[in-house]
This record gives sequence, structure tokens and C-alpha cells, in this order.
Amino acid sequence: MTIFIERRHDKDHDDITNLTEKIAGELEQEYGLTWSWKDNKMHINHASASGFLHAQEGKITIELQLGFAASLFANSIETHISERLDKLLLAS
Repeated sequence: MTIFIERRHDKDHDDITNLTEKIAGELEQEYGLTWSWKDNKMHINHASASGFLHAQEGKITIELQLGFAASLFANSIETHISERLDKLLLAS
């Protein structure tokens, strides 16, 4: 199962990069995933999921490919990430 979340934004490059790292840090703490930058995409890894967070001018995209165990909780994971992303985009 794949989670795909995309949002538009009007942040500058530094703001969206900082926001991206904040989101990744929260996901790291909550779900135990690891992340690293490669080019301008943040790659996300976990035993039950992998994917990326891509912050570019005007748009932020999160795509996670869930393994079987994580797919059982896909709706709650997607809802949680979407809600948090929306709050961070509005607050910053």
C-alpha cells in the first residue's frame, strides 16, 4: 500500500527545508524511521516502510510505500501525517 500526500505552499526554500526536517524528525520519534537527504529529496526508511519527502518550490510531496505490518495502520498513519503537515504549513 502506498500513502501519497501532496500540499501546495508559498514558503521560501529555507523555510520549506526546515519544515521538511521538522516533519521528518517527528516521524523519526513517533515511528522510529530514519531519513537522509539525496539531491533535493529526503529519503525515508523503516523496517515496514520506505519512501520520500520532496519539498520543492510551491509543493511538498510525501510518498510512503508500506509493508504488510504498516499497511494495517495505513489510514491512521496517513491521517496523522496529513493533519500534522497541514498544521505546520499553516503555522510557519
